[in-house]
Amino acid sequence: MAKTPRDHLFDTISELGESDLKTFRDKLNTFRPKPGYNHIKWRQLEKAEAVEITRLLVSYYEEDYAVEVARKVLMAMDKKNLAHHLFQATGKATGDAQQIPAPTSNTGTRVTGVAAPTPREHRPDSSRAGDSGDEIDLR
Repeated sequence: MAKTPRDHLFDTISELGESDLKTFRDKLNTFRPKPGYNHIKWRQLEKAEAVEITRLLVSYYEEDYAVEVARKVLMAMDKKNLAHHLFQATGKATGDAQQIPAPTSNTGTRVTGVAAPTPREHRPDSSRAGDSGDEIDLR
C-alpha cells in the first residue's frame, strides 16, 4: 500500500529531535495560513507529539496544504533537507517551475532542478483572493 501525504508528513515530523520538535511547534504557532484557513492554537500544539501535530496539520489544512505548511515551517527552521525530502516523498517536487532551495550535501554540492508546486487556494469560498497569507513570524 502506497504511503499518503499524511504518512510522509508524519514520517518527516517524527525525524525531528525533542528540541527541533519544540521549535517546529513554536514556528507552526506563529504561521499565518492563507485566507480561508484557521490558525492552530498554541494550547493544541503546546504538548503535541508528531502524531498529534500531523493530525492537527491535516485537520486544519487538508493534506496538500498541510505538506506545504510543514515545508515552510521546516525551511524557517533551516531544515532544508527535511523540507526537500518531504516534497520529494509526496510527489510535490516535480512539474512546476517554482524552485525551492535545494539542500546542500556534506561536500557543499547543491542539488538543483527540483521544482516546488505553485501555491493555490484549496478553499473556493475564500473572500480575499490574491492575499497570499503563508507567513511565519520569525521573532
